[in-house]
Amino acid sequence: MNEYRIYNLPSEMKNSLEGFGVDVFEECFDDTITHLIYSYEDLSEILDDLEIKYDVKDQADTGWTEKWKEYINEGYLTDNIYFIFDKKTFDDNRLTILINPSLAFGTGNHPTTKLAATLATPIADQMNILDVGTGSGILSIALSLSGAKTVFSFDNDPTVVGNLRENIVNNNMHNIYPFIGTIDAVAPKSRFDVVVVNIISSIIYTMYKRVEELATKYIVYSGVLESESKEFIKTVLESGNYVIDDSMVMNEWFAIRLKKVVR
Repeated sequence: MNEYRIYNLPSEMKNSLEGFGVDVFEECFDDTITHLIYSYEDLSEILDDLEIKYDVKDQADTGWTEKWKEYINEGYLTDNIYFIFDKKTFDDNRLTILINPSLAFGTGNHPTTKLAATLATPIADQMNILDVGTGSGILSIALSLSGAKTVFSFDNDPTVVGNLRENIVNNNMHNIYPFIGTIDAVAPKSRFDVVVVNIISSIIYTMYKRVEELATKYIVYSGVLESESKEFIKTVLESGNYVIDDSMVMNEWFAIRLKKVVR
């Protein structure tokens, strides 16, 4: 695992990296902000293409196993679902998710994750759901807590499988079925009431037609920059099979919930 240390990172570059599913953390010392990225994958090509200057060193010297807790805070994923990193109880009625983000995307703090959860959980009750690009599994767990009948969760990164299964077990979830692969690994005749996709928009464009085939009632898309939203909406509505059911913006990120047209 590598630690990438970036000393000058414009906000648009930070958005681009996060769009690739990269968690970027801020470290502030003597009023100087340094951005940190931890990854098993070699990110040098992405950083070089974006012309971002960085230093890199092996994780063995960084202590990431405990260090991530310095940068990630617990908090609300939705209005009633709260994510924590250590076991604890609360006096109110909030639902809680115990999450170990490890190096899988989905800490609960990122706007795209919050947007996806906020749009998907209200329609989850008694639904069969596909979670595309599940990462840590936090969305799948939130959907299960919200009454989903079944949640099938997959990611194309084999390094996340252990973390994903750990989070499912730690939250005592028995209706989440994880697998590693791409959307092409989903059986051709499979159908789901809801498909949730929280991935960078450039990847969504490569799969949205397949997503539309798989969904029978709703689609939730998150991971789109607000500046891209008009073109994105035009693209995903081009078939005429779906209409906009709801949409949201948070910190320059856009998400949308589509509803199947009943003919």
